Amino acid sequence: DRVEAARLKGRLRTWDSIAVPRWAGVPEAQCVQLGYFCLQLSVMQASPAEPFGSREADTTDTRPFRQLNSLALPGDDGVPSWNNLLADLRVLIETTRPEVIVLPHPLLDPHPDHLCAQQAVLEALQGLAWQPQTLLGYANHLHDNDRWPMGDTGTGVALPPVTEGEETWLPYSLSLDARHQCDKAMALGMMHDLQPSPPFKRRLRRLLQRLLAGRRGSPFGENEFFRKAVRRHELLWVVKRK
Repeated sequence: DRVEAARLKGRLRTWDSIAVPRWAGVPEAQCVQLGYFCLQLSVMQASPAEPFGSREADTTDTRPFRQLNSLALPGDDGVPSWNNLLADLRVLIETTRPEVIVLPHPLLDPHPDHLCAQQAVLEALQGLAWQPQTLLGYANHLHDNDRWPMGDTGTGVALPPVTEGEETWLPYSLSLDARHQCDKAMALGMMHDLQPSPPFKRRLRRLLQRLLAGRRGSPFGENEFFRKAVRRHELLWVVKRK
């Protein structure tokens, strides 16, 4: 049943967003799941007052995915609209008063939900009394090259290829020792999205790459995120600094 499978995926993602941060010592009360639906943020943004439900789970109610939240939010009426998303973000920012916000970088990460999420945060910040000192950008996916960063688990992260544009790029790097790399790998392994085995075609391609190009997989798992994300440093980009 595709509908039930989609709802289960949503419940698991909700659980992961609350449970996995505990591995890093983040209390449950400091984790919030908003529950807006995949690949719907762009249409929400285009029609801010209208609700847009899940394309797969046959629901227009975000409340089942907020049940573990300890903080009351404007969007707790369950309406998946852009206006509710902005209101939620404003309350979260004003309540937590973050010095740093980390969000997808709009010039590196092409995923439509990631782009809209970044734009939603910037829009929510407009007019707020509290403003973060720093905005940092990251790339979960890269335009035209989903193998970036190249290289093996535990190695460094090269700068991404940028072939156009006049924007000044200011990197921000954090070092991770072997213990923290292992902790990050374990956290990734707890995420249900990364647990299924890759499809046969992808496994065959990796076998050929290993035989012909000497590429190695990650010792932590088959999913590409174990290779790409478990590195000796984190690479982010300064989007804004006061």
